[in-house]
Amino acid sequence: MSDFSRNRHIGLDLARSIAIILVLLSHSRFLTDFPENYFFLTVGAKFGVELFFVLSGFLIGTVLLRQFEAGPSSRVLSRFWLRRWFRTIPAYFSLLFFIWIFFAEFDFLYFFFLQDLIRGNWDLVPVSWSLVIEEWFYLIFPLLILLCSVFSKKNAFLLSALALLLVSFSYPLGEYFACSYNATQLTCFENEIRKSTFRFGSLGLGAILAYMSVKHDLKKIFRKYIRFLVPFLGLSSFLLASFCYQVVSGETDRWFPTSVTLAVFYPFMGCVAVLLIICLYSVEFKFPKFAKDAISYTSITSYSNYLWHMLLFNYLNSLSEGVFSSYLVVIFFVASFLAAGLSYIFIEKPFLRLRDKLVP
Repeated sequence: MSDFSRNRHIGLDLARSIAIILVLLSHSRFLTDFPENYFFLTVGAKFGVELFFVLSGFLIGTVLLRQFEAGPSSRVLSRFWLRRWFRTIPAYFSLLFFIWIFFAEFDFLYFFFLQDLIRGNWDLVPVSWSLVIEEWFYLIFPLLILLCSVFSKKNAFLLSALALLLVSFSYPLGEYFACSYNATQLTCFENEIRKSTFRFGSLGLGAILAYMSVKHDLKKIFRKYIRFLVPFLGLSSFLLASFCYQVVSGETDRWFPTSVTLAVFYPFMGCVAVLLIICLYSVEFKFPKFAKDAISYTSITSYSNYLWHMLLFNYLNSLSEGVFSSYLVVIFFVASFLAAGLSYIFIEKPFLRLRDKLVP
């Protein structure tokens, strides 16, 4: 597994590994005899996806800041898009073609990331809603930087990230308050907000974190304020777990009015994810080689794992009757990690090599 641990940041790999494991744990509860006993795992999945978003905004923001150092240009922009598409499209399209060939199900909107904007249907690939948000972020954020550079080249990146935050938070707020009753608000939350194509809030937070890292040295900030950041992360995580449990269980009016609770739900998760990434990025971890390899493998295959695991889940779920549930959960995890590794080796990695040749 040495290929999976070469020249990587172990702290960020650990963040990505935590995120994918939380998602898998949440879905695996439905393979047990009594999934309601493990309802708390849903809390982890909500945070796991948000952690993915913040981490993506952080990494993509860092790339854009460095590439735009000499000033935004169409050449830099096209290179950025090509490299992103070589990274994300092959594995995703492979999944779509697999479903088309073996299950005779096809929807051309999925190939253009329009399944939410035009139809609002996620049945073909349920997890693709988050990928749609990511791909539109890749498209819109650099264009926004180009637009803002017309007014201020020095602050174009920061202005763009703040603009994304403003739009991403103000639009849902209006949606929440437009709903009069709790039941309607919860429906609105699930259908119109959670999977909204332009829910860029946590990605924007990650981009601002990238700005802090490049411009002000994130590790130095962490060392300076470690006595405050670590305890604050612990307290925030505890409050988030309790708050998130109230939301996913439907008790959204326990602490605040439902509209307020739903409006701050994702921003709160995003902020806790920011704190976690600051800590994981800044701490110098010393793991044994086998642990480092395992974390790196989990991280580098997390994208394929996220894409393919629901197909494996659906198949195992169809076999659940008469099978001891604990075995199914173990099989689910082993099969997901194996499929993710195969997808990385035979799909992602060849295209990444091709990318580095064509768009170095």
